[in-house]
Order: sequence, then C-alpha cells, then structure tokens
Amino acid sequence: MLHLAAFYQSVDPAGAYVQLAAIADSQLTVNSPRITVPSLNQVVLAAAGAENTVAPLARLVAPSIKARLRHHLSPVNVAAAAAVLPMSPARLVDLRDDPIVLVPSEQLTAELFSNPAAVQIQWVLVWFADAKPAPITGAIVTARATVANALVAGAWSLNTLTFDEQIERGRYQVVGFRPMSTTLIAARLLIPGQAYRPGALGAANISDVSSDIFRHGNLGALGEFEDVDNLQVESLAAAADAAAVQQYLVDLVQLRAGPG
Repeated sequence: MLHLAAFYQSVDPAGAYVQLAAIADSQLTVNSPRITVPSLNQVVLAAAGAENTVAPLARLVAPSIKARLRHHLSPVNVAAAAAVLPMSPARLVDLRDDPIVLVPSEQLTAELFSNPAAVQIQWVLVWFADAKPAPITGAIVTARATVANALVAGAWSLNTLTFDEQIERGRYQVVGFRPMSTTLIAARLLIPGQAYRPGALGAANISDVSSDIFRHGNLGALGEFEDVDNLQVESLAAAADAAAVQQYLVDLVQLRAGPG
C-alpha cells in the first residue's frame, strides 16, 4: 500500500534552511509545515525540486530521524529562476531497499536550502508505504486517459479520468501510472474503496524520460477497480494547466473478465 504526500511553496530561502509548507491532504493529518506520519510509516521513495542559483539542498526531518541524522535527499531536480519541475531524466531517491522507518503519529517536515534571486516554486515529495513494494508481473496493458478540467496550481486538483477507449467489462489491477502535463509535478490515483493514494512523479510531455519505477508492476499492485467504477486522479502542478494538455497512462492487469 502506498500514499504520495507533498510539500510545496513559492519561496526564497535566502541561503538558509526553511521548512516548506505541507499541502493539505484529505487522507493525512496536516498542520503545515508538518505532516503527521500515517500507519504507512516507511518512506520508500522521495523527490525534491529546488532552484539552483546556489547549489540547493533538501532534507527530511522528524524526531526519529533527528535521533540519528537529518536525511538529505539526492539527486535533486533543479531549474534556474523558474518554477522547478521534474527534470528529464527525472531525479528520484529510491529507498525501497532501505526505507526511512518513521514512528506513526510523529511529525514530518521537509527543509530546503537554496538562494534564488526571487521566490520560486520548490517542493519535496514523499511516498509512504507499509512495506517494501513487491514487483508483480502479468499480462500488462497500458491505457491512455485525459482530464476534462484545468488544474489548480499548488494543490491536489481532483478530476475523473476519461479513457480513450472503453475498457472491457471486468475487474482490473492498477500496476503502473505515468502522469503528463506542461507544468505537472506529480499526480496520485483515487481508487474506489481505497483510502490511500498511490502516485507518480510528473512529466511535461511524453518524450520526457521518467523513472520506470512507477511503471509495469515495479511498485507492485497499486489497487483494484471494476470497469464501471470512476477512476480519479489528483494532480499537483506549478500552474493552472488546461485540460487539453493533460494525459495519463495507466498500466493495468485484468483480474476478471465480465461483470462481477
């Protein structure tokens, strides 16, 4: 089980560490800049985006981490004097083999060090899990979907996915996800009957090089749904991307053919 949470702020740290604001999350307790660690208390992936006029740093801070050392994130996605977006190739911190094990209900913050000429959109993403993801294999197919509404900058924008083609009747397992839009930072899926929301790092367009971690079963089963269910998405963007530029690839394994 996975859940993607985010810290995001338009900020000029002025050459010092600052705590980034935590984005409101319907599934987590958030008292910005702090996120209360859920029962999914293992950080298995992380990503950061920072302005790079001065070499930036990003780190995760919690009481259980500070008892050892603050955890610095590297590599970091960077940009000069612009809202920072995932790079191509995307920079991602893979902790699956050695997760950061936090204490449920303790407070997690993200600290950023940079020194842009003016405030810039910068961020840290954290993937919570209850255990190391177990990759799966099967007859995987990739479906393309779009969204009919524009995004709101700096928040999780909720929309329903519209698939290009009607999905055959049956039950499906989601085993991968690739969100793409002009200023997209990340997106996460709302799977019916499932509280937590697995997600992936965003890409500006289909030619960008994203991490294969998020695709083809490499993060295990993200959830299940019936063909008649509405599969929804929450997207985090640095600007109000129009509906026309949003596209989402969803990797699926059919578990059952026909109605339930």
